[in-house]
Amino acid sequence: MLHLRCGSDILDRLTTAGLPGQAAEWSDPLCDGPLEHWPDEPARREARAPWIASRYGRELAEVRSGLEAADGWLSRAPDEDEVVLWFEHDLFDQSILAYLLTRLEGLAPERTSLICLGSHPRMPHFQGLGQLSAEQLAALFPTRQRVTAARFATARRGWAALAGADPRRIQVLVTEGTPELPSLAMALQRHLAEFPCVRNGLGLTEQLALQGVLAGADRPRDIFEVVQRFEDAPWLGDTMLFAKLRLLTQGPAPLLEPCGEAVPAVSDPGFLATRFELTIEGHLVMGGKADWYQLCSPSQWHGGVLLEGPEPAWRWDDRANLLVGGGTRRVS
Repeated sequence: MLHLRCGSDILDRLTTAGLPGQAAEWSDPLCDGPLEHWPDEPARREARAPWIASRYGRELAEVRSGLEAADGWLSRAPDEDEVVLWFEHDLFDQSILAYLLTRLEGLAPERTSLICLGSHPRMPHFQGLGQLSAEQLAALFPTRQRVTAARFATARRGWAALAGADPRRIQVLVTEGTPELPSLAMALQRHLAEFPCVRNGLGLTEQLALQGVLAGADRPRDIFEVVQRFEDAPWLGDTMLFAKLRLLTQGPAPLLEPCGEAVPAVSDPGFLATRFELTIEGHLVMGGKADWYQLCSPSQWHGGVLLEGPEPAWRWDDRANLLVGGGTRRVS
């Protein structure tokens, strides 16, 4: 039996719980950065490893090694009696789940099962499986459900939408719902909220981060905690947020600036000690008087969609909860 988890947080506890088989991590952060319909795992690694290394300030060889090791576990699926996926309801988990189910449909279609939680009776403020003890995880094991053909099909549609160049396919899935994988539609809607807002060009994460700075959270760790508190289903790792903060300090009209210091790389220990404040442009954008994409022309991948300034192809209308064409802007 093979247990796959999109992180290392519960691996030791699954072993402590006495569950049969081996537990392994598969955690390529597919919710961040470029996606495409790769024909196989080597093609995915070739595309993703350089981006991850550059984005998060990691050594390319280290990233490649980690991705290869995770894919090595996945390649064992046809030889296992059962593959058990341990996931929760947030965007990080659901994007990986959609991808893995798409792969496992061809590797172990009759022997894949799923544990996916959005809440837990002992955790009033449930955020993830990492909060649970070995005993609580063991109690979940008998509740696992076999992944049916309908669930595989829903995952396939979700992955095709995420990795495709037309995000309207995501909007369709969100509108229709995904009852076979109930958390997927909610996660996809959160993905859409990362598209540039019609009011100021910020994705929801950038919006929450800058609100945190305005409220006095000026160091990266404090900003991260603010963002986590305002998320219904926290999904962003701290390093992922730090990379977004650094991007906001770049371009011809940065929205953030260090308080008298240079901005170290995200991987530099000094990054956590950096204090940030909004620039004049940052205040204008937060007030809806200017647009980040028109000021700075950032270039960002959102799944299979490349968004570039000064006018991105797609925007998010946060009042209507609707994806709209990039020419749609609403001035406050």
